[in-house]
Amino acid sequence: MRLLAVSGPLRWAVEIVRGLYRSAVLTALTWLMPAVCLTVGIGGAQVVRSWSEGLSAPLAVRVLVGLGQTLMVTLWIVVAAWVVHPATSRPLAKAARRCAERWLGERLEVTYRAVPQVSRMSTGYWWDGHEYHRSEREARRRARVHARFHDPQLHWDGLWGLVAGVTVLPVAALPLLGLAGGVYMVLTPDLLGYGIALIVAGLAAAPFAWRIFRPAAHRFLGPIPRSWIGRRVKELEAIQADLTQTQAAELERIERDLHDGTQARLLAMGMSVGAAEQLVDTDPAAAKALLAEARGASATALAELRSLVRGINPPVLAERGLVDAVRALALDAPVKITVHSTVPSRVERPVESAVYFAVAELMANVAKHAEAARVTVAFTYTQQTLSVVVTDDGVGGAVASAGSGLRGIERRMAAFSGRLEIVSPTGGPTHITVAVPCALS
Repeated sequence: MRLLAVSGPLRWAVEIVRGLYRSAVLTALTWLMPAVCLTVGIGGAQVVRSWSEGLSAPLAVRVLVGLGQTLMVTLWIVVAAWVVHPATSRPLAKAARRCAERWLGERLEVTYRAVPQVSRMSTGYWWDGHEYHRSEREARRRARVHARFHDPQLHWDGLWGLVAGVTVLPVAALPLLGLAGGVYMVLTPDLLGYGIALIVAGLAAAPFAWRIFRPAAHRFLGPIPRSWIGRRVKELEAIQADLTQTQAAELERIERDLHDGTQARLLAMGMSVGAAEQLVDTDPAAAKALLAEARGASATALAELRSLVRGINPPVLAERGLVDAVRALALDAPVKITVHSTVPSRVERPVESAVYFAVAELMANVAKHAEAARVTVAFTYTQQTLSVVVTDDGVGGAVASAGSGLRGIERRMAAFSGRLEIVSPTGGPTHITVAVPCALS
């Protein structure tokens, strides 16, 4: 609400009314947490005091008893605040932000944690991003609970409630207490003068008391500060969610390949063998043909299983290591690929597998999109970091856009504290570097 274009007493009257209103609103928004803590503290103190009432003991024992009672009351206060905080901090903080926008012109945008999508695993269990559940309903319920009550922004809102309770509340409530106390004194015999003075003081403070809201809101009502730890936690949560979805997609792919390919061939082979059993006496030639067909189907199924196993854990990677596995990939690539390496020995197996599939995806991207004639893959190891640079002479323009394969590689490498660097001007050439800290085996 804009200040009316008035001056003098009328302007002061408007300011006083506005100040009283805002002080009342701020008091209503900040009294709950202090009231709960104060009530529990007073009640708890009376309870624990009754436990030691009439205690006759040396001074040292009484001091220890008093310390224990204080710790007990403090624990009760903390528990009470923690119980009240998840249900009240978020709506109270949202209301305070609306006041900040209307009164101060400051729009404090915050982001609360979204409810993660649940995924059905091949085992039949449901994954909510943190744990497995037997039913989809339970997984969704736990996902909602975790998103709401384990949200860092919610806890930051709780901190606002505590800070506002000891800063904003006492100052904003002063004009209201002055008016209430003044009215009480005016109605009390022999205190009329004090009551009038207290009312005047309350009215004079009303235009200014609520202004303590500005610095407190600016500091504690905005988004949670992102320290290095906070940023790292957020990155790891994103990586965990991405890996979970990737794992689910990979398991579904394996299940689909087994169901549509190998399983179908094995079923057909069993039917052929069964038919051959029935024909072996009456029509030996037809039985031999069916057995030959079954033998061919078994060879095809075995080849499909080997191909599937190579996609999960290539034997050449396990036997020969990362560089030779990439050289084997290069031999089958439709583009001429040269592989160089100065790495003296093999790296850790988890890193080796992750880098192998990252390089394989980069090589596949070059074949599909780059229109390149030559590709170079260079492995180096310096300062305990394995680096792989994939260079092509294609059209360039590669970017790690949302949902792209490059973004997926970037996030998978981040799980190992690695990084993906892309230099790909339009027209080429393209240099993509995968760097992962690791130790040599």
